Amino acid sequence: MNSALLTDGYKLDHRRQYPKGTEYVYSNWTPRSNEYLPEAKDGAVVFGIQYFIKKYLIENFNRHFFNLPEDKAVSSFKRRVDTFLGKNEVGSEHIRELHRLGYLPIRMKALPEGSICPIRVPMVTVINTNPKFFWVTNYLETLMSCEFWLPMTSATIARIYRKELERHAEKTGFTPDVNLGFLCHDFSMRGMAGLEAAITSGMGHLTSFVGSETIPAIDAVEEYYNANAEKEVIAMTVPASEHSVMCAGGKEDEIQTFKRFITEIYVDGFCSIVSDTWDLWQVITDYLPRLKDIIMNRDGRLVIRPDSGNPVDIICGIKPEDIVELNGKEYHIPGVMKDAQYSESIQEAILTYPDDPVYKAMEVSSAEKKGVYELLWDLFGGITNEKGYKVLDPHIGVIYGDSITIERQKEIYRRLEEKGFAATNLVLGIGSYTYQYRTRDSLGFAMKATWCQVDGIAREIYKSPKTDSGMKKSLKGLIRVDKDENGKYYATDCVSKEQEAGGCLETVFEDGKLVKEVSFSQIRKRLCNQ
Repeated sequence: MNSALLTDGYKLDHRRQYPKGTEYVYSNWTPRSNEYLPEAKDGAVVFGIQYFIKKYLIENFNRHFFNLPEDKAVSSFKRRVDTFLGKNEVGSEHIRELHRLGYLPIRMKALPEGSICPIRVPMVTVINTNPKFFWVTNYLETLMSCEFWLPMTSATIARIYRKELERHAEKTGFTPDVNLGFLCHDFSMRGMAGLEAAITSGMGHLTSFVGSETIPAIDAVEEYYNANAEKEVIAMTVPASEHSVMCAGGKEDEIQTFKRFITEIYVDGFCSIVSDTWDLWQVITDYLPRLKDIIMNRDGRLVIRPDSGNPVDIICGIKPEDIVELNGKEYHIPGVMKDAQYSESIQEAILTYPDDPVYKAMEVSSAEKKGVYELLWDLFGGITNEKGYKVLDPHIGVIYGDSITIERQKEIYRRLEEKGFAATNLVLGIGSYTYQYRTRDSLGFAMKATWCQVDGIAREIYKSPKTDSGMKKSLKGLIRVDKDENGKYYATDCVSKEQEAGGCLETVFEDGKLVKEVSFSQIRKRLCNQ
């Protein structure tokens, strides 16, 4: 696709809509709100800028525009406009002039990748460097927005998970040899909106963690952020089964499938086995006791993977207040103490239809009351650390990768703390419900023009819709970003050209070239220190 067409349709004719004599347009990219992601209270992670510059502003535009024969580049642009808008006055000579120039005439400044940008502080600014191409600045808005918001949002979310994990680790006394980077694992690729989303979101996850299943994100980090998997840990995983493997082994011989894994295929090291193909509780209370000696004599860890149900209850057990006893049986009725009218109707239905499969499924076993983590402690034991929390034996662990959310992560750690456990042997798989179930509005990202120059005269411009809550109100004029005494970024608008030239926003791209380069290890280190 002609790179000159990587934009919204309505952008095509904005060149003629600017005032005659327009020479420069200056815009900024800003996270404007955390209303839909309140956990990001201190702001958004700056990330994905170098990837965008290298892959799109340089590679893509060179390969699919500047390096094309001039007439081909211009004619394909003209054909699309004519078939899309109808024959009109948009023209194509400005595209021919851009092609002859041979590069994108813009200057992009940005905060350092891996830093935290507070809400309503610009993290990127863009201005054209050639007055003939004033229209290019906001022509690139669509592509920039499309490629920026997801890696930045995913990196921000990963940091939220990391901060909660660090809180739990500090409270429960994790030992230094427990690498927190492995305890939240990217399971999202299959549920993302295409390969590009999986890559950019997957890289965002890797800014805070090293556990991942998203292989293409590793290649992208090496390609665009100067990393080297042979010299540093970019991402890692362990051998793991899936349901097709377990089903193929047969339900009646499931224990033999477990045994074959840990005695023939993976005689040592880590090995993860999905354990709820049929009956998770049978695996834990029947198979594992029979395999205990083998497990304990392995030089490695067997990781049990539940994969369905409510992860909080599966891992931590069902809370006593969510259990009612009827006719000598115990039933799980979530929130029973919170909604008496609902619970009473459920209880009446259970008493009326005791053999109904729906209600029989709500019966609670002793295993379900304890949950996976406590059951494994009962079977394999472990140690009690200096802070008084129980740590599972290193030969056994748990990974749960279905339906994990920020709220559920907090609840899992909270309830394990109540039971006296440190979740050193627990990995949470973060999937597409976390990383894909987001939009640009999650952090209110937008690129808006705040300054222009017409016939040599500067104009401070801004938007402030009367019908809006105030979230869409933009800054005004040229912008400078500095740090306060606490190291937090803040923005000052309506500054002079001389003032705008300084501050914390640094030029990263200018006139077709990457000006400032950053490595992935630098990004991780910077983020870790905030």
